[in-house]
Amino acid sequence: MKQLLLICSLALSSLPAAAQEKSPPFGLGDLAPLAENFRELFEGFADDMMPLMEQLADKMSDLNAYEAPEVLPNGDILIRKKPKADDGPDAEPKVNPDGSIDL
Repeated sequence: MKQLLLICSLALSSLPAAAQEKSPPFGLGDLAPLAENFRELFEGFADDMMPLMEQLADKMSDLNAYEAPEVLPNGDILIRKKPKADDGPDAEPKVNPDGSIDL
């Protein structure tokens, strides 16, 4: 490993100075205005899409009321509503018309 590191460092140090100072054709400074334009574009897109995304989130919460889709042999797709869960027993006992109480 040390030998490989030594060989690489010697190879880099032997390069001509002009090759080491040569910059890439496009520097990061050249891309700054383009990056700024894309940032503004995506911020505008996000601002335009926010109300739609909120509506979609509301609709997604409604999906829990439905069962999984079922494809029939003829190609029809059924999406049934889930039956409402029973809330359980009432906190207060029911009073019958004759005055008796069901427990």
